[in-house]
Amino acid sequence: MRKSFAAILVVTMALGLFSCQPKVSKLYVASINDMHANIDNMPLLASAVDSLRALYPDMLLFSAGDNRTGNPINDRTPHPATPMVELMNAIGFDLSTFGNHEWDDGPQALSYVVEHSKFPYICANVSFDDTLGIKHTPYKTYEINGLKIGVIGVIQIGENGLPDFHPNKAGGSHFRPATEVIPEYLSLRKECNALFLLTHCGFEEDVELANKFPEVDAIFGGHSHTLVDSTRLFNGVMVTQAMNRVNYLTLSTFTFDKEGKMIDKKSEVIPLKKVTTRKPEVQAMVDQYNSNSVFAQVVGYNDVAVDCRECLGSFMTDAAMELTGAQMAFQNYGGVRFDTLSVRPLTLRDLFSLDPFDNELILFNLTGQEIIDFLAVSKATDYDANFCSGCTYSYKVDDEGNMTDCKVVMPNGKPMELDKTYKVVMNSYMSSAFDFPHEDPGTTSFRTSNEALVAYLKNHPHIDYSNTHRVVER
Repeated sequence: MRKSFAAILVVTMALGLFSCQPKVSKLYVASINDMHANIDNMPLLASAVDSLRALYPDMLLFSAGDNRTGNPINDRTPHPATPMVELMNAIGFDLSTFGNHEWDDGPQALSYVVEHSKFPYICANVSFDDTLGIKHTPYKTYEINGLKIGVIGVIQIGENGLPDFHPNKAGGSHFRPATEVIPEYLSLRKECNALFLLTHCGFEEDVELANKFPEVDAIFGGHSHTLVDSTRLFNGVMVTQAMNRVNYLTLSTFTFDKEGKMIDKKSEVIPLKKVTTRKPEVQAMVDQYNSNSVFAQVVGYNDVAVDCRECLGSFMTDAAMELTGAQMAFQNYGGVRFDTLSVRPLTLRDLFSLDPFDNELILFNLTGQEIIDFLAVSKATDYDANFCSGCTYSYKVDDEGNMTDCKVVMPNGKPMELDKTYKVVMNSYMSSAFDFPHEDPGTTSFRTSNEALVAYLKNHPHIDYSNTHRVVER
C-alpha cells in the first residue's frame, strides 16, 4: 500500500523518491488559510514548502486569507502585518485572497500590505476607491507545462453587507455577494484546463458554492478554520481547508489526460508539527521579530490551566465591567481569539493575542428587554452566544438556530427585570455590527477592551478562570 505523501515528506524531506514513477501530466497546489500571524510556525512551513518544491518545481502556493491578526508582534508594528508580508515573500507565496481580518487596521494599512507583497491578491467581489491605491485583480491565470490555470478569489459577506470586520474599517471598500459575482468570470472555464476558487467564506458556504457552480474544479477555502483532512467532493467540486494558525498545509494533486482534460483530483493535509526542520533563514527572521521586549513584559499570572473559550471570555468581561463600572458586560464569541491558556506568567503578548482588536468599550443604558433582544441578535450575527459578567443567562435554540426563551439572572439570584434599565458595556465591534433595537445610542469610555485586561491584572495579578461558566443552552 502506497504511503501518504505527508508520511513521505516527514521521513524523506525531499529525497526525490517519486522519480521512478511514470510521467503523467499533473498539477500540484499547496494551500493554507487563516495563518493569523502565527509567525513561530513559519519556519516549519518554509521547510515543508521547500521540500515540496524540490519534488514539484512548478507547484503553486496559495493563501486563502486572514494572514494577519492574532499576534501583536506582527499586528502592532509601525506598518501592521509587515512581518507576515516579509515572511510570505521569503517563503514564495504565489497568491492570496483577502480575509476579513485583512481590514483590521483599515484600508490604508491593507494598501501598504498589498503594495509590499511580492505576490498578487485576488478577490472578485470587492472593489476599492481609486484614492486607496489598492492593486488587486478579480482572478489570476497561470501557464504551467502547457496547462492553463484560472483562479477566482472571493470573500464572505455578512448580513450587514460587509465581511466580519469592524464596520468602521470599511472606508472606501465595496462588496458584492460571491454568488452574484462568480458567474461573471465563469467564461474562464472555456479557456482553462483547471478553474479554481480561492475563498475566504467558510466551509459550509464553500459547499454551497460547489453545489451552485459545478464548473469549478476545486475550492481552496478559509474563514471557518475547518480541517478537511482528506479528499472531499461536493457536486464533483473538491473543497479543501487546512484549519488555522499554520498547523497544517494542504497538498492538492490534479491529473490531466494527454488532451489536457482533468481526470483526477485529490487532496491531503501535511501536519506541520511533524516537519522536523526549520528553514534557517526564515527562523532568523522570526527570532528578530520576537526580540521585541515590549510584549515580553509580565503583567500577571494564570494559576490554573484553562481549556474553554467561555472561561477566557468571562475574564474579558470581568475586566471590561471593572474598568467602566458597568452592571453587566458582554463579549462576542468571535472576539475571543484563543480558547486554551496554560499555567504561566501572562505577558502583554498574551493579552493582545487574546484580544488583538483595540475596540473601544461602549456604555449603554439598556432595558432588560433590550438586553434580551441584543443577546438574540448577537448570537445570530456572531459565531455563538455572547459571554457575560454581572449576570448569568440560559436560552433555547429553535429549529432554525435562533435563540429563544432567554432567561437572565442577576447576581442576587433574581431574574432580570424587563422594564428596568441597566448600565451595560460591550466593545465597539458589537455595538456597530449587532443591529438590535435600543433607545440609548451609547457613549464611549475612551478605553479599549485589551486596555481593560491590563488594568484588571494590576488589581488581580493572579487569576483562575478554569471553571467559570455563566451561559447555558438549555
